[in-house]
Amino acid sequence: MPDAPEIRTAQDWARENKLTKRIAYALILGCVITFAMGQTVLFVLLQPISREIGMDESWVGWIVAFSAAAMALIQPTWGRLSDKWGRKAVIILGLLAYAITTVVFALLLQVGLWGWIAPLPLFGLLVIVRVTYGLTSSGIQPASSAFVADTTSGHKRTQGLAMVGAAIGLGTVAGPLFGLVLVGFGDLVPLYAAGALALVMGLAALRFLKEPPAHVRATPTKRLKALDGRILPYLIMTLLLLTVAAATQQTAAYYVQDRLGLETVADTARLTGYAMAGTAVMAILFQGAVVQWLKPAPAVLVRVGFLIGTTAFVFLSFTKAYEGLVIGYMILGASIGMLNPGLMSAASMSVGPEEQGGVAGLIGSAMSAGFVFGPVIGTNLYNVGQVVPMKVNAVLMGIMLVGSLFLAFGPRPKGLYPFEDNPGDESSSEPPTE
Repeated sequence: MPDAPEIRTAQDWARENKLTKRIAYALILGCVITFAMGQTVLFVLLQPISREIGMDESWVGWIVAFSAAAMALIQPTWGRLSDKWGRKAVIILGLLAYAITTVVFALLLQVGLWGWIAPLPLFGLLVIVRVTYGLTSSGIQPASSAFVADTTSGHKRTQGLAMVGAAIGLGTVAGPLFGLVLVGFGDLVPLYAAGALALVMGLAALRFLKEPPAHVRATPTKRLKALDGRILPYLIMTLLLLTVAAATQQTAAYYVQDRLGLETVADTARLTGYAMAGTAVMAILFQGAVVQWLKPAPAVLVRVGFLIGTTAFVFLSFTKAYEGLVIGYMILGASIGMLNPGLMSAASMSVGPEEQGGVAGLIGSAMSAGFVFGPVIGTNLYNVGQVVPMKVNAVLMGIMLVGSLFLAFGPRPKGLYPFEDNPGDESSSEPPTE
């Protein structure tokens, strides 16, 4: 009887435990969807509830901004911790923290609705809880991405990371829908339900999620830095992409209303909602289906994605018909659906197995930072002129397209790029193999 093949790497483990890997992927995608829902379920709840409590409308923006800033700061740390503790531990801790902080947040809102606490101190408490949420639950995304990177190589990694991106998109869309369905049972029921769902997913991961044993998981020997030349270009592109996306999302309602000359809030919200839904559907479709079917290389995804994105913003800056706006936003969704997995997989393939958690954390941090800067930049540019954000976004996407043409995608030797600590180290990551 032939000996069982020796398992030396996480990819070996994945090949020898295919059913276990499929179950793990299903659980991880479920956890990512749950995490993304937690960030967006507030969209349909917090603004009307805050008005009923008597809070200033701008305070809601600060609650979201502080939470996003906390995520941006802490995600690299969670990525590194997942390298040391394992992906499973970080995912479970994140989900439990998500459950607790979401329920506490809902309880505070209930206290505010009862009038037991004044709006200003309540605002401070909500910021503290939401920042705690950002600091403690934001390890879910980098740990999930790193798990996929651990157990895949080549185009399989691009496909896997695209599925993670599609799960984030699906959760982002599902969050508001989740809130709309459950809010009929009570204003705060969606938040309590979201906390309960996170607890259930955490317990499911604790019981059923299996990961490669510690002895085959590459252990980091040193901290991966944001200025590491192997990943710096992808971090910059990710930051700019998400800044552009957040700025577009923040100004979409203004743009639709002004281009179409709408007079009522209801019409603006309805037509903007349809347009943004088109963006989300296209992003999910490209990550969850097109990338899985065509299996394009990261270089193709990034370059074509920036080309399509530039086209989308040029088109949006000229069109004045509602159908044209919807088409433009859908083209933008296709661009995002290509760029997210392209940049994530390009960064992942540029570093070694022992640095997957670190690079996933840094990419996640760049994404979160985009949602800190984007809304502020977008609204200020819109104050300058109606089409100014579209033109600036088109220029930025065009610059990134040109920059991507000069990038050498794939494994990149250490010591050949600026800002690295060991210029003499010529060791490189192993090229991806199937």
